[in-house]
Amino acid sequence: MGYFPNMTAWEMWAVDNCARCAHAPQNEDADAGPVDLVHTLYNYDFCNEKDHPAKVMLDMLIPVDKTGCENKRCAMFQSRNGVTDKHLKDWVKYKAVMAEMTPTPPEGTHHG
Repeated sequence: MGYFPNMTAWEMWAVDNCARCAHAPQNEDADAGPVDLVHTLYNYDFCNEKDHPAKVMLDMLIPVDKTGCENKRCAMFQSRNGVTDKHLKDWVKYKAVMAEMTPTPPEGTHHG
């Protein structure tokens, strides 16, 4: 199951998962996303249980990588508004190309 040693670790993971997920709350008054909620409620109770059904389910929802040190993408992740990782990578490439194409004014000139 996903292990987060502190709130900063969870927040870093959540930026790439919960913040971009269709299951995440859409406003401050909404309940937490279902995976976030079950991990918050039960991960400490079952983290040391090897074969307990709750531990097995939590492991499925936020799997850990082969090293045991990093959490993988949430199994329930569904991209909000259809934006995928490929879209984001393409956007970064597009911005870089556009920045290269933008002429730099000669030194000593200013606009204003």
